[in-house]
Amino acid sequence: MGVGLWVRCGAATEPADRAGITHLLEHLLLRRCGERTPQGIAELTDSLGGSIDAFTTREACAVTAHVPAERWEEALGLVMDAVLRPVIHADELALERSVVAAEFDLVQDSPAEVVAELALQACWGRHPVARPVLGDRKVVEHLAVDDLVAFHRAHFGPGNLLLVVVAPPGVVSTLPDLEKAGRGLHAERVDPGVPGWRSGLLVEEREGIEQLYANLVLPGVPAGHPDVYTLGVLHQLLGGGASSRLFRELRDRLGLVYEISTSIYAAACAGVLEIVFSAPLRQASACWDALGAVIDDVGAGRIADREVELARQALLAGVVLGAEGAAALLEAHAGEYLARHRRFDATLVRRELEGITPDMVRDLARQIVRRESLAGAVCGPKGGVVLPGGVGRIG
Repeated sequence: MGVGLWVRCGAATEPADRAGITHLLEHLLLRRCGERTPQGIAELTDSLGGSIDAFTTREACAVTAHVPAERWEEALGLVMDAVLRPVIHADELALERSVVAAEFDLVQDSPAEVVAELALQACWGRHPVARPVLGDRKVVEHLAVDDLVAFHRAHFGPGNLLLVVVAPPGVVSTLPDLEKAGRGLHAERVDPGVPGWRSGLLVEEREGIEQLYANLVLPGVPAGHPDVYTLGVLHQLLGGGASSRLFRELRDRLGLVYEISTSIYAAACAGVLEIVFSAPLRQASACWDALGAVIDDVGAGRIADREVELARQALLAGVVLGAEGAAALLEAHAGEYLARHRRFDATLVRRELEGITPDMVRDLARQIVRRESLAGAVCGPKGGVVLPGGVGRIG
């Protein structure tokens, strides 16, 4: 079974002078909490026989557990202590700050990670939702125990909490009172507002690499938008699978890339449709030409009914898989409630997907898949970065 406690607090809800504080705090949640010591937490985690995890996104921080049903109360107790009663010692903060510093280094060592972080900054500028989850390295280096304690007290209160439990029938009898458990904590809500859109590419050049790495974005929709499933179908047929336009053209027909894919990022205030690929520099111009041709074709609404049907089938299969197993259901319920304030209902989601028509997909494609709207980031060899025609360079 699965249990998780989500906090509506992440990188996008932090003030600029605290950028990265949620992620750093998350590192400490399962280190020492309540009356539990690091050794006690480690031993309990192993004895539960499943997995305990903590993570941060741009809009949430969570601690989850996947354990045998008979151990659910112990897992829930640990999750509650971690989120509501973390204990932060200065020496342990210094240690985790060092671990986070290594994460910053890992990102900088990976061109693919760098362009993924820069892509949202390209289209949304300095808006908080474009901020990396790791935050600002200089800020994180100077965060003290008092800063984390005050931030936790201000944001981890009951009004920001979502408890999700996935269990067999009859296993769970009572659940904790979050209002009582979180007494003394507050739930400050931050509305970052809707970011504006700008087109153009941020470029990073590096010595010693031979590939061109690209993370491109087109305007998407917010998480709760009525067109979010229509966008899902569009993403799937554009670059979501082996039969998608971009994969068939750039990979299977022309052999320009090893792989190319699309994905959707949808925050509460805005979203993007991402296109990600890497290619040898000698093939960069051909890649841009082929990519531009696909964008122009799809953006003109030249999408066959069969493409829409294949994309819908893939997404419907994903709904089935998302309803199988405690881990998948835990994420599905949390994601659905945080985005649309409703429980995950596979039947309802399937019905909504089945209601998407080819004309709906073509209309949305005409609105958002436009070469002049293209933004994102590119990383390549110093002095040799090739950019697509008609898309400006930022900075």
